Amino acid sequence: MDKFKLSWPSCRLEVPEPIRKNVSFVLTVTTTCVIGAVIIRKFTKSRNLNRRIKEKRDSCREACRKLGEQLEQNGLTLAERTAILELSFEDLRQKLQNGDLQCIDVLHAYQSKAIQVNEHLNCVVEPIWEAEALALERDMSTRKKGPLHGIPISVKENYCLEGYDCTGGMSSFLDLCVTEENTLIKVLKKQGAIPFVRTNIPQSMMTYECSNPIYGVTKNPHDLTRGPGGSSGGEGALIAAKGSVLGFGTDIGGSIRIPSHFSGVYGLKPTVGRLSEENLLPFIRGQPLVNATGGPLASDVDGLVAAMKSLLVPAMFDQDPTCPPIPFRNEIFESKRPLRIGFFLDNGYLTPVPACQRAVTKATEILQARGHTIVKFDAPNIEEYFELYLLSVFGDGGQSFKDVIKNDQIDSSLKLAYLNLTLPKWLSVFAGWIMSKFGRDPVMYIISKCMRGTGSVAEYWKTGERIKDFKKMMRKRWRANKLDVLLCPGFAYPAVHSGNVFNVLGGVSYTIIYNVLDYPAGSIPVTKVTAEDEAKMADYPNKTAYEKAIRKDNVGSKGLPVNVQCAGLPYQEELVLRVMKELEQGLKAPM
Repeated sequence: MDKFKLSWPSCRLEVPEPIRKNVSFVLTVTTTCVIGAVIIRKFTKSRNLNRRIKEKRDSCREACRKLGEQLEQNGLTLAERTAILELSFEDLRQKLQNGDLQCIDVLHAYQSKAIQVNEHLNCVVEPIWEAEALALERDMSTRKKGPLHGIPISVKENYCLEGYDCTGGMSSFLDLCVTEENTLIKVLKKQGAIPFVRTNIPQSMMTYECSNPIYGVTKNPHDLTRGPGGSSGGEGALIAAKGSVLGFGTDIGGSIRIPSHFSGVYGLKPTVGRLSEENLLPFIRGQPLVNATGGPLASDVDGLVAAMKSLLVPAMFDQDPTCPPIPFRNEIFESKRPLRIGFFLDNGYLTPVPACQRAVTKATEILQARGHTIVKFDAPNIEEYFELYLLSVFGDGGQSFKDVIKNDQIDSSLKLAYLNLTLPKWLSVFAGWIMSKFGRDPVMYIISKCMRGTGSVAEYWKTGERIKDFKKMMRKRWRANKLDVLLCPGFAYPAVHSGNVFNVLGGVSYTIIYNVLDYPAGSIPVTKVTAEDEAKMADYPNKTAYEKAIRKDNVGSKGLPVNVQCAGLPYQEELVLRVMKELEQGLKAPM
């Protein structure tokens, strides 16, 4: 047998041929096994994930089908359902209070409508089976009726309901059955409301494309080729289609107001902390600078007011002592004091389409005719608050976002965002810079740079300091103009085509400002896109990538709803609702 030969000074080790062959064979086999194991593991993981998603999707669809069958056998006549569904929120509430309508009949009417519209909108995730028992209990009870007695409410999927999955459209949260119910839902039940369906959301709730791998894509009731916005997209679509009269969503960048605008319903984003945040899906809740808040969406302003009145009560303050015990202040909501109302049509970055500007002008004219003073207000620098928003929400460099979807099926609307977060930082920032140059839009660079986080705790603290300075600057300007509330476009354009959100992302600059400032902001439908509005798009700017995409997407938008936002200083929800109510009355008044 050959021996190892050691030569000096090279110290070269000569290995006999048979051993070299054996070692090579072992390495080849080992490498092949490792690669095979990785492939098998990835395949098995993917197959198991697909199975879990399919099982959840199928079970939700089966639940809707089963409820539909039950309602066909035990439901109301078409005329009875129609009569109930045509009632305004306040008329419905009064008839339930007076006993003119039974809770079970109202529930069946809205269940039937929700199941019906869901067939072509895909806005309902699943029914809440306890609704039937709750309705019967309300009808049989001899106790004093709560302010929301018998009102069916729809609930965004990220609200924790005992016994139901709470996923936010992410499979990593599947099969983690909730054992503790959301505080707002508990209080609403005490006030007589009946949660009856859960509604769809985007995957991760960090986009306004209402689509996820579990429940699929939700469509806009005004145009099935377009989306309803997000992340409370299912809520907006269901209420607009008359499948619900009052629902609850969440908002961290416009997630209540964008669906309200896209679907033409009413929504309110409260000040963070005014309503309890306990037992919402705990995704991206570690950062303290820009937080999500729950809030109502409704078929009219009265629904929003009733929701806030019913929640701002001792029952909520007792369950969640972190909420300031400020009850609903009727003296502010019902005041007749003339107000000083500011407005802006354009934030200086992305020009709203003609219909959205016309809506604000129309709103100011109505309010001025009602005795209020209208003053023009210059919008703050969008690049500053856009950067502050991204540095806050993605302060960890998007790590929490990546952690929850890295092993998931990634929805098409999030693939570019996920890619941006997984590339080396220098490459991501460089790509954003290139895109900003070709797209002639500086915000593209800001997005790529700021989504990668601040880089250190010290830098994150500086972001907090900058937000405080921004808020202080805005308060000074607000007071210098002696404003009570501020009006602006509900969004830069009406509902966009499904799958096109990334190409027109800049519209969120009209909603995230109030999240950075933490101002309460409501959204109210004012008008619809007209043929004249579409014709004026010929003069719309055509310089940046976003502007070009908006011009293209706006084709065929005639008839889509257009909302206006109304914002106030922190904890001034009652004042915001007062202005929204006056505007609603002015819109309904004969011309």
